[in-house]
Amino acid sequence: MVAPNRFPFPFTVGHSAADPPQMNKIRLIVNADDLGRGPAMDRGIFRAFRQGIVTSASLLANGTSFAEAAREARAQVLPVGIHLNLAEGRSLTGEIRGLTSSGGFPGKAETRRRLATGRVDSQALCSELIAQIGRLFDAGLSPDHFDTHQHTFLFPEAARAVLQAARHFGIAAARLPLPVEPATETPEGPLGEELALYRRLAPPAAKALQTAGVATPDGLWGMAYLNRLDEPALAGILNTLAPGTWELMVHPGGGCPADSFATRERETEVAALTSPDIRELVGQRQIQLIHFGELACAS
Repeated sequence: MVAPNRFPFPFTVGHSAADPPQMNKIRLIVNADDLGRGPAMDRGIFRAFRQGIVTSASLLANGTSFAEAAREARAQVLPVGIHLNLAEGRSLTGEIRGLTSSGGFPGKAETRRRLATGRVDSQALCSELIAQIGRLFDAGLSPDHFDTHQHTFLFPEAARAVLQAARHFGIAAARLPLPVEPATETPEGPLGEELALYRRLAPPAAKALQTAGVATPDGLWGMAYLNRLDEPALAGILNTLAPGTWELMVHPGGGCPADSFATRERETEVAALTSPDIRELVGQRQIQLIHFGELACAS
């Protein structure tokens, strides 16, 4: 059984009662992050695409399993975007003054601190992002959107470079890192602190995307459900969706003791995303599943 509507939804973003009838539809991009991070994560993502409701994925150009993931994405005709990464792993272009060290990117917290100082070499930063996007094209993929690992786009120093790199390749769609879940659903602890940061930084980031003419969904679901998106939670989100075009960020994967991201919680997401009851609920609510490449056609 699927869960009833769990969220009070007080508004509809971007639409009004005067909208024409065709606008009173629910369109949903279900995007899996971290493709290319490792074989266990990749297996879960591809399964959730083949057997479930995942419609696209974001690929890490500097991920350890990038080459294998890119080949499989081509084989399965999985729509992909670029998961621009300034937080973890090694850069593709060498040192970025003010950001990287000999060990590569410094991790989420330190990356954010360094970006906030405004003393990162902006030209080197943009060159790295161009190299990451270019690696997807070199692998025979055409990314249909961009987003950023650990939501670094929310920081103006990164946003400027990301938009410049995306413009270089003509990528015209992106994630809008604006949490849709009401604050009452915010968990306590580190995740709650993260969501408070996202809500504070999202409005200027959204304005930057709009000013640049980048197409985005109306908002982002799933930020409040990191590592806890089971079937009842997913059903609650689907039951809550109002008319509009939305993105649901998910992290399906498989268990792997060597990878802190490949946890049992990721396997739980695969089970939720491939559940027959969830697929039935999508049909019952007449939710149109789309990918970022269809975003212009959904507006």
